[in-house]
Amino acid sequence: MKPENYARFALLGGIWGMSFIFMRVAAPVFGPLLTAFGRVLCGALVLATLLTIKKIPLAWRHNLRTYTMIGLSNTAIPFSLFAWAALRVPSAYMATANAMAPLFTAAFGVLLINERLTSARIAGLILGLVGVAVIVGIGPAPANVSTILGIGAALLAAVCYGYAGVYTRRFAVGIPPLAVATGSLVCAVAVLLPAALVSTVWQPIVLPNDASQSWRALGAVLLLGTFCTGIAYAMFYRLISEEGVSRAMTVTFLVPAFATIWAALFLGEHIT
Repeated sequence: MKPENYARFALLGGIWGMSFIFMRVAAPVFGPLLTAFGRVLCGALVLATLLTIKKIPLAWRHNLRTYTMIGLSNTAIPFSLFAWAALRVPSAYMATANAMAPLFTAAFGVLLINERLTSARIAGLILGLVGVAVIVGIGPAPANVSTILGIGAALLAAVCYGYAGVYTRRFAVGIPPLAVATGSLVCAVAVLLPAALVSTVWQPIVLPNDASQSWRALGAVLLLGTFCTGIAYAMFYRLISEEGVSRAMTVTFLVPAFATIWAALFLGEHIT
């Protein structure tokens, strides 16, 4: 790995570790779908600005299907699942489940592009699943139905990331990384907008009595979209283009450590 990519790697781990904190703050106020929509909208605006400055074409006619598939599997669906999980489980739980993404990437590599599944990868997948089960059993949150459903949603999001990584490697070849990041986020915005509007019908926004909490939730969405999505995606897709998807995806192994530390510092979550 290039020296500068090590810095991007560590910075991404820290930024994405913080994303679970922001979701825990925003989702109870705005709901999962509206939180996910606000996140992708802010991220898309950031990346669209960068794309305009760099004068990189999106080439919608040729790349629409690729952007749509990546936008669904790497953004719209997993962001919604994590925001829903944020209502039920601590940040560290979600980050731990998120760390399964490289293992699911390996599994989809076997299924979709005939990669060889080594005994080490099989052992890693099994060990990862066991690790998540252990965390659920001994962690600070009660191992009840709500917690298990939250972990299940987070794991399903990691499955989406695994599929998206392999799909990106196969179908986004030759597309500038910034264009992939921007186009996929724009497609995610288009998908999440009607879903977010409909969600407000059965789950109206209930602002806290304390106005500072409302502003805190809004700030969390803005930071989630600007830094944890827009800037982070630009860095991530560049890592994919320079280091390959398998190596880039291992950044998620750093996320649980950062998420646990941030949650303890800012949300008072207990580290067992």
